Amino acid sequence: MKLLISLFLLLLLTIGAGLYGKHFVESWSLERHTIPSAIVYDFKRGTSLKQLSLDLYQRGVVNKGRLLHYWVRYFDDYSKFQAGSYKFEGAIAPADIISMMKGGDTFVPVVLQFTIPEGFTYKKITDRLVAGGVGSPEEFAALEKSKTFLTEHKIPSSSVEGYLYPATYPFSKIPTVKQALSRMIDTFWDNLPPDYAERVAEKELTLEQAVTFASLIELETAHDDERNLVSEVIWNRLNDNITLGIDASVIYGVADYKGNLQRKHLDDATNPYNSRIHGGLPPTAIGSPSRKSLEAVLTPSNFGYYYYVLDPSQGNRHHFSKTLKEHNRYVRKLINATRRNKRAASGRQ
Repeated sequence: MKLLISLFLLLLLTIGAGLYGKHFVESWSLERHTIPSAIVYDFKRGTSLKQLSLDLYQRGVVNKGRLLHYWVRYFDDYSKFQAGSYKFEGAIAPADIISMMKGGDTFVPVVLQFTIPEGFTYKKITDRLVAGGVGSPEEFAALEKSKTFLTEHKIPSSSVEGYLYPATYPFSKIPTVKQALSRMIDTFWDNLPPDYAERVAEKELTLEQAVTFASLIELETAHDDERNLVSEVIWNRLNDNITLGIDASVIYGVADYKGNLQRKHLDDATNPYNSRIHGGLPPTAIGSPSRKSLEAVLTPSNFGYYYYVLDPSQGNRHHFSKTLKEHNRYVRKLINATRRNKRAASGRQ
């Protein structure tokens, strides 16, 4: 009888110790451990659990390798761990590590990352990518107006201009020109506002015209609260058959523009993008519009504005006017401020 009682007590102690051990290790698995610097670990197929636990402990990914070994062996399924490279950084718990390795949340190193700012033209995009080791200017030129390439990507325009979405693009290997452009075009379609083609059609615009319209807004202002105002000006001038007079469009059509818009450029009727001479929207977009500018096409303000010009007292913000008289007054203010700045700069030299 005493023997049976002893065995029963021993069984209870064993069960109790096991439950306590499980609770202890389970609590430990949820404790976050801060890794001083990012660790990339290459987990090869066939690596034993004991070796994995030792490797992660020696690299500082976990603070108790034996507990990791114990937990996975008795309370998880090591056969579900997937081979590959894993990146561990910051504050991370053993349970997070186990979840990553079971889910195959592997790390793919970025070998190239480039950012396309809002309003960048195709030429600027080309220059940036070529400088980053992607293709050649000739390859980019060949695809810019390629009917086959445009059709493949459902671009309703004679040029890819305007359909390369401004964003940051990471690549795990150097892309081809076609891969890079395709990635940016796909991102454009992903960021096009819902039912956009149908909504602009209600305003009697095609999708191509709307993207061109949005690119004008993008190139004209960097301020979100001005986008709807610029949109109103463009709408009012289009509806009243007044030339848009947008210098950004004129500049887009000037070959080898050197940064100085001259009278000869403004008077050049052979430039199809010269919106001081030619009515309506330019032939294509003049840069990459953001989603905000695409939306602004549909949401113009309603103040009766027909003009805008840079306000020298507010940096790169604009003054919007309803009448030509008021507009000219602010144009003179800008001219006078520009002359003063030039004289001041000349005096410092």
